[in-house]
Order: sequence, then C-alpha cells, then structure tokens
Amino acid sequence: MASLLSGWNPIVSFPNYNGPYEVGTVDVEIPVADLPSPSEAPDGAAPTIAFRIFYPCAKPSSSEQDRPVRWIPQPQRATIRAFANFIGVKSPKLSNLISYMPQQLYWITLPAHRNARLLDAPTSNGRWPVTFFSHGLAGSRNAYSYVCGDLASQGMIVIALDHRDGSSPIQYVRATQNSEAHIVNPVKISHEPGPEVYKSRDQQLRIRMWEISMAFEALMKIDGGQAIENLDINSGTRRKERVEVLWQFDSMLDIHRAGKVTWAGHSFGAATTVQLLKSIYHKERPADAGRPLIVPNADAAVVSQIMPESPTLLLDMWCLPLRSPDQTFLWDKPLPTYAVGGPAGANVVSVLSEAFYNWEDNLNINKHIVAPPTLSRRPSTAPRLTRDRGRLLPNWARLRDESPSKDSGYASETSRSPMRSLTRQRSRASGLTTPSQTTNSQKSRLSVPSKTSSNTNSPVRGDGAHMFFVQKSQHFNQSDFGLLFPWIAKRVTKAEEPQRIMQLNNRAMVQTLREAGIEVAGSNDAEILDKSNEIRRWVHIPVEDEAEATNAEAMAAITRKLSIISTTGRSIAPPRDGMTMGQKTEAQLEAH
Repeated sequence: MASLLSGWNPIVSFPNYNGPYEVGTVDVEIPVADLPSPSEAPDGAAPTIAFRIFYPCAKPSSSEQDRPVRWIPQPQRATIRAFANFIGVKSPKLSNLISYMPQQLYWITLPAHRNARLLDAPTSNGRWPVTFFSHGLAGSRNAYSYVCGDLASQGMIVIALDHRDGSSPIQYVRATQNSEAHIVNPVKISHEPGPEVYKSRDQQLRIRMWEISMAFEALMKIDGGQAIENLDINSGTRRKERVEVLWQFDSMLDIHRAGKVTWAGHSFGAATTVQLLKSIYHKERPADAGRPLIVPNADAAVVSQIMPESPTLLLDMWCLPLRSPDQTFLWDKPLPTYAVGGPAGANVVSVLSEAFYNWEDNLNINKHIVAPPTLSRRPSTAPRLTRDRGRLLPNWARLRDESPSKDSGYASETSRSPMRSLTRQRSRASGLTTPSQTTNSQKSRLSVPSKTSSNTNSPVRGDGAHMFFVQKSQHFNQSDFGLLFPWIAKRVTKAEEPQRIMQLNNRAMVQTLREAGIEVAGSNDAEILDKSNEIRRWVHIPVEDEAEATNAEAMAAITRKLSIISTTGRSIAPPRDGMTMGQKTEAQLEAH
C-alpha cells in the first residue's frame, strides 16, 4: 500500500550530493550579546544570530544514533502557512489548507547527518575552507540546503544564514537572558523602483550584512575553542537532552588567512554578497556619499578577511537593491577582485537562470557588477595573496576525480587516487569526549592525492569573471524548490531537468573555487568554465559588452525600466518585479 501511495505522491526526495564526503549539519543560534559587534547594530536587528553549518562528516555507524534532518522545520504547520501567505495566497481558508501539507512533506529529509562527527581536513594546513551563503527572498537556511550540502560534500564548511530582516516567510527567535522569544514576520516591500523601496531594501541590507559579519565573529570564537552558548540544543522532539557539537570545529576552520573565505548568495542574497564585499573593502567612504550600509569597526574580524582574492559565487542575482541612490558610491566601485594585483575577476562566477538571462535590464546590471572597471571605476592597489593568476592548484591539492565528459551534468564517480590520512592529535580542555580514531573505512575520505600524479594538460585560465546561464531554467531552480517540486516547475514554468541544472551550477562554483586556490575535492574541471564549451544547455554570457550599460543615460533607463518584462522571444519568460510568486504562477498557468 505504501508503495502504491508513493506513486501518487508528486513530492520527490533530494538526490545524493555529488562530492566524495558525507555531510553533517548542526543548527546554531547565538545571543549577539556574547559576540563582539563588528559595527553598530542596525535598527530592527534580532538579539540572536542564527545559521546552519554544513560540513564534511564521518557517516554514523549502525550503533550510533543518526537523526534525520527534516527539510521543513518545526513548527511545520505554522511555517507552511507563513510561506503560503508570503507567496501571495490571500485566502485564509486556502492558506490553512496548505498548512496541512506537512503531513505529506514531513518525510522529506536532507541527505545529511545531524550532529555527526566532523572529519579531519586533508588540506595543506589541516583546516577546512569556509563559505558563507546568503539566502534570497522567501528563503531561509533550509531553502538552499542542496547547494550548501553539495559544497560541503566537496570538502567545505558552509554557513547558511537565517536572515531576520523580514525577507523570510517567518523567523523564530529564541529567548536570551535579555530578550523574550518572538517571531519575525515578513516585511511587505514593493518590487517596483522608488525612493521608499530603495530605503526599505537598504535597511534590509544593513541587517543582512551585520548578521553575516556577526556570524563571522561567532566562527572566530568557535574556531578559537572559546565557550559559546548555542541556544539551539540540537535535540529531538522526544529526547530533550542537549547535544554539543560546536567543540569539534576548534582549530578546524580556514578563516584566518585573508582572502580565503568564500562569499556566496542567491537572488537578494547575491546582491547582499556584492554590497558586503564592496562596503568592507571600499570602506573609505566620503561623508557626502549617502548613508552607508555598514561601517565596520577597525578591529572587526571580517575587515581583515575580505580581500581581492576572496572567491565570490553569485546565483541569479536580483539587482534592484544595488541601484539605491544612497549607494551610488558602491555602484561606482568595482568588486575587490579588480584591485591592481588582484585576480581580475577569475575568482568570481555568476550563474543565471534562463528567466533572469531573458530579463535584459537585470542582465545588464549583472554584467556591470562582474565586469572589469572602467576609467570611472578606478580600483585600488592590493598585494597578491595566493598563487599567480590563472594558475591551477598543484596536483597534491586536488581531492576529486578528473573532469567529466562533455555532456554530463556532473563528474562521474571513478577510482580514487592513493591517499594518506590525517589524524587530529589535540587535547581538549572542555572535558568533553574526544572523537574516536578514524576507522580504515573512513580513511579514504580524508585524503590528498599523491604529489607524483600529473595533469600537464590542464589549461591555464585567463582573466575575467565567469558568467553563464542554463537553458530551460527558472529562478527557483537554484534553490531546493526546483529539486523537490519538478512537476510544478515543468507544468507551470516549462523548466526542465532540475537536478542537472543544479549540478551545472555547482560544478561551476567548485571549479571557480579550485582555480582561486581553495583546496576542494577533485582535480581540474576547466571545461565547465570554458567559454567555448559544448556542455548541453550550459551557455557562456560575455561580459565585455557591459560598457553599453554603464553610461549615465543607459543606467537611467535601467532604473526606470527595472521591472519591465523583456520581449526577446526566448523560450522562458522573465519575471515581472511587481508580481508576487503566487501572481506569477497564476499568470503563467493562464498563459499555458
């Protein structure tokens, strides 16, 4: 009977991650009073910082408790009801009906292990590289679990933020010694350009950027082995005992070497990433340049981390917030990568859906952001921090297989290179149990390929940011929704092959990291960033013509038309900014 009913269930499970590592997760919520503030706290900031950590882990044995990681967090009915309201379902009856969906969605789990044991890092310095991920509108730390989990499976520790700026359908804030538990409801802001809209989006960006900077301060304390209170006890609904996990990350995070942390985001989160990088790096802001988004303290940890070498991963960036009149100073500044002596864009990748590629005004701004600076956007001078530009990592630093065939979405699983294991030999003052010694079956995951292996045919990459789009893809294909609801994606939006779309996106991100000197799993996959590649549905976008969008007249036109649909005649229609997700769905259903 169960198998029969499953055939009628339109909900699918997550595919396995593509990297060689198992993935663990732990949820974190920390009182801001316990952290040094990187800047003055913005108005409306929550009294806690919340995020989920995805990390390479040891697969729990059959004798260990392996609690599932549910995709829909508790309380499930309230969360679904809030999401229905957020996307434009106006009828209270319909909203309440949708709130019963958790009974069907409850069993969706991440292909990850809650509170699992962190693996030792098989990198040159024994630490795992770190990525910060910022979610988009209607998102949360859960909504991008596959992107974050897949990066973790490639040998990264990923910090998925929960933004409490009103951009999520609902956010739950736990009580602290100084504040009561409360809910952050969504803030309704128009998507049409206008003074009030820009002001409101600026305020959301102030909260988002402060939260990311605060989360970085939290990592500094965690990596330093300092005692830190996690308000999320990471226990099950039946057994309430606290599970301590954060001690595992002591001295395991590669967050002290400047320019080694990766910054990523989707949609509004990608815009958040751009404004954060520019605000921190170009911090010498004139007094008459409008109200800044963040003014970091001189001793803020994030200030010494963001450098020209910082890898930047931008997924389907929504550009309206970047055109705020108060942020003209940032608009005129290039990304840090273009500082003299920097990587000149080689550590930046921008991947668009076909829908956002068709949205020409938004596309032009995306090009402007990732393009080299013009004479009016003069970069500063900065020292080079890593290997020579365009050179790949040496073979010993590559932890995954050779490049896949031209028509595959992702690398195939083939034999692994000879390996050596690394074991943590550190005493702990916490009195907690030290992780058990690595078993022989786990050693293959803790590896570095032999230095004697060669890859002399690897091409040398040129300068410039990488920009691509995936044919037959929609905006939500870069979040979990495209994977979990492919039947809706195909019926309503004509998007196809959601798993392949995600695999192409992630391949491009991992290879960009690899070429930026980040020690991630695998060997050279240069094909995915090749402008003349023949990968099916993977299309390079030239950014050299961005000059057409940088003169004053063109930019004024973009600001006026930012929400107008492009009529290019391509196969997937772009969004219109003034519509909610519910309205877009209804409009597309009527159109088909």
